[in-house]
Amino acid sequence: MFGGLTFIKATGEETGGAYGLIEQRANAGMVTPLHVHHAEDELWFVIDGQLSVHVDGETFTVGAGDVAFGPRGAPHAFRVDEDDSRYLVVRNAGGESFFEAVGDPANDLTLPNPHPTEEQLERLNQVLETYELELLGPPPFDE
Repeated sequence: MFGGLTFIKATGEETGGAYGLIEQRANAGMVTPLHVHHAEDELWFVIDGQLSVHVDGETFTVGAGDVAFGPRGAPHAFRVDEDDSRYLVVRNAGGESFFEAVGDPANDLTLPNPHPTEEQLERLNQVLETYELELLGPPPFDE
């Protein structure tokens, strides 16, 4: 989300309403808060690197070739554990537009600072209801 590069590979429209496919690249330290999607499932497939994925009270380490799943309604978060990590995110159709709503277009392929700006946080807060997304608290990972 913030602190990485997001590439929308397939939209819900392009998949006949089946799903949205996103590729993300990020360095170690990029992390999401604990949150829940009330209307969407989320699946992560790691291409390169490693993530820690926390779903419904359990934390999993997922590396290249591994998959993690966060069903709708389950509190979850993830953290990038290795620099130059690449992973795919599959969400219900339309979910990919969330990244367009809160992200900033990249001027180049340099990975941004992993910490969101005040402007990005403000945009996030403005679209939470639209995407039936609820922030529950800080990331649930030991530092």
